[in-house]
Amino acid sequence: MTDINQKILAAMREDKDIDLTPEEQANPLQLVVRSFKGTFKFTGAFVILMQILFAGLAIYFGYNMVYETQLDGKLNWLLATLVTFAIFVALRLWLFMEINRLSILRELKRVELQIALTTESKE
Repeated sequence: MTDINQKILAAMREDKDIDLTPEEQANPLQLVVRSFKGTFKFTGAFVILMQILFAGLAIYFGYNMVYETQLDGKLNWLLATLVTFAIFVALRLWLFMEINRLSILRELKRVELQIALTTESKE
């Protein structure tokens, strides 16, 4: 049992993102920046780029909807606005879930390190 604790402790000490003080909470901007590291860095950048694109499209379609004079044109622009806004919201939710996942992983690493330190001090 102590061998696995030593391995966990050594791995945790190598990780620079872990701090043992629970008073220091990562702010959302730090978590967004952290989402651009690791396995999802290209996916995160792609999602941010797509959010910007779909937000711009929703604004463009909404602008054209307001200044359209015919009813069938207004309905077409409204549908395009709603679809692009729904895609934007889905991408935004994915980003928030990714930030939540990173926050949970950070807390789990902190707890693992505290357990490893506790078992090391008892021996």
